[in-house]
Amino acid sequence: MLDAVVPSLVGLESKGAARLRIPGGSPLLIECGGGRLTGKTALLKELSKRYAQRIPQAYADLGAADFGQPGLASLADETTANASRTSDLLFYLMDGLSRKPNEFAGKLSFPRLTQGLLAVTSWQSEDVQPAELQAARRRLAGLLRESQPDLQARNQRVSGWIGQVTQGITAAAGLGPGVSELVGPLTDIVTTELLGPRANKQGLGWWAGRRVGPQGDGHAQLTDLAMCFRGDAGDRRRAEHHLVAALLEDMADHYTWMRLKNRVPRPLLLLDNVHTPLGVTLLDALTRAWHDEPTRTYPGVVAAALAQEATGPDTEGTAPSTRSATGPFWRQDRPQTAAGWVLRLPMAQLDLDEVKEMFGDDRPEPDTAHVIHRLSAGRAGIAHALVLSVRQKIGLREPVDHGALLDLPLDLPHDDEPTLPVYERLLRLLIPDREARARLASYTPALDDEAAHALDADRVPHGADGQPLAAIARVPVAETKHLLRKDCWSHHPWPGTGGPFVGDPTLRALLVHDLRTGAAPGGGDWRGSHRRLRLLYAPGAADPCDGCYLHHSLAIGDTDVVVRALHRRLAEQDAPGWLATLNLVCAAPHPPEHPAVPAADPVEDRLAADNDPVRQAVQLLVLNLWRQSHPLAHPDPRKVNAVRLQLLTLAQNSSVGPQEVFYQAYEQWPQLLNRWIQAPDLPTYGEPRP
Repeated sequence: MLDAVVPSLVGLESKGAARLRIPGGSPLLIECGGGRLTGKTALLKELSKRYAQRIPQAYADLGAADFGQPGLASLADETTANASRTSDLLFYLMDGLSRKPNEFAGKLSFPRLTQGLLAVTSWQSEDVQPAELQAARRRLAGLLRESQPDLQARNQRVSGWIGQVTQGITAAAGLGPGVSELVGPLTDIVTTELLGPRANKQGLGWWAGRRVGPQGDGHAQLTDLAMCFRGDAGDRRRAEHHLVAALLEDMADHYTWMRLKNRVPRPLLLLDNVHTPLGVTLLDALTRAWHDEPTRTYPGVVAAALAQEATGPDTEGTAPSTRSATGPFWRQDRPQTAAGWVLRLPMAQLDLDEVKEMFGDDRPEPDTAHVIHRLSAGRAGIAHALVLSVRQKIGLREPVDHGALLDLPLDLPHDDEPTLPVYERLLRLLIPDREARARLASYTPALDDEAAHALDADRVPHGADGQPLAAIARVPVAETKHLLRKDCWSHHPWPGTGGPFVGDPTLRALLVHDLRTGAAPGGGDWRGSHRRLRLLYAPGAADPCDGCYLHHSLAIGDTDVVVRALHRRLAEQDAPGWLATLNLVCAAPHPPEHPAVPAADPVEDRLAADNDPVRQAVQLLVLNLWRQSHPLAHPDPRKVNAVRLQLLTLAQNSSVGPQEVFYQAYEQWPQLLNRWIQAPDLPTYGEPRP
């Protein structure tokens, strides 16, 4: 994006002064998609920084009331007669784009958009009676004339400047080098000063051709635009599409034949959070104008949006193989629909080497970068916060234990908040609303929707002030599921269940740690929640064989129940099904009384007294795989080797069919554990029988 895509769109290197040849055709609108804290906003900010004072640009956060500009108020909504969020946004974008960068030739002007916005926003606040229509149109025409400088005064100033420049030319010896030095300023002065009335006339001529209404000149069309803006939702959207087209036409008008030949760089629009309602509206208007208007000189547009899955290019003609050799970000043909002008690119996940590079010259404890990489799932913002907390600890010359990684304090520069543990600061960024965050954390132990409803039965909602709310009609589980979908959190079902309720591994790890840290002494709410949940899955208290039951049993440290049940199921269940159950069980969170990454416990590791080798193998397999599956655990050779040996024991004591499955696990599971893969993501070598 920084070094190839955007330089191709604007015709200027992001670092350096080289102007690039713009390919023929029209550029695509680039939409970068990813989850929260994947670096979308950071990318747009870096682009803005690299092109500052070099090309006209505007950045807008379409998910913020102030468009990302502190102190800016935007109060318009769909009920405001003469303004909308879109019209406010266009005022804001026009203001940013009309500021002349120091290194840019000329200044963008927006006569068409100015006329359209003046017509829309200056129209009478009350509805116009039919008898008043002509008078209202005359008032609008007068307003448009008043917005232009006085023509006579302007011409007098230009005549004076031309006289001064002519004297300078006359004084130049032999009309040599002095001419070239003075003709440029003369051209700029004359062009700039005479542009006002001319641009006003051209703008009105452009509006006359828009045919907002059935007939009439530019003033009549602008009157119809204002009235259309005050119509129903469809009429307002149509008026806003005209305004967006005016924005693009004004920018294109700057690029005369001479400027195109000289490769004058193009403007850059940076639009954050285009998945929001305002963003969807604006992107729809932009793509329609791209699609329907005559081919002109378009700006570079880079947008960012929440997206759940990494998506490749759209299938509607935007794949590189269907475009010309001029590059994957331009096209010469016309897609079938307006949506075909958008190229959606996924935000790349950080790889391990990139996480290591974030430490700079600091040298963390071995495997620290790997723990951060797995825990963050490559999300740049999460990895950055974890790396920063470790670096601050290294700066104090204090060792960093992997098990305490999430509890490290994190101070952010230019942040007035008190020092917070890194896990809490991340959760506040990922889920800003406190009540939603607390509610989501309380449902995290649930493996399915029914379990979440069971946890919700005794939960008392609290308001923003922390006080309990009166009983009101609410559907908190459905609200929380909607929050997870709206924020595009991934969902990876575990074996034997459609859940868990919180299916994103990173978010789940942070919420589980929050629950563990906030648990009362002795496990308090933690034990109560898991005991309540496991009762949902017990076919009978004397025969607890369900995998979800065993998952919650292990979460409260009841290993004896888990080992007995899994030992019994070896004779009752097919081998792939047994391994799937083992995956589900060993993905259980560790109870609060355990250290974050449990070490070997001689009491827990005490082998069964009956000296049954199979039961001993099950016991050691469960305990060691569970410890290796903690989100902060790193591969422990002793534990991994124990898993390997116990799988071999199970293979040796199985019949032919299961033996082959357990032997595959014996060969591959240790390798996967050493590659930082944990339960519940280990393979089971076949579809378990129902």
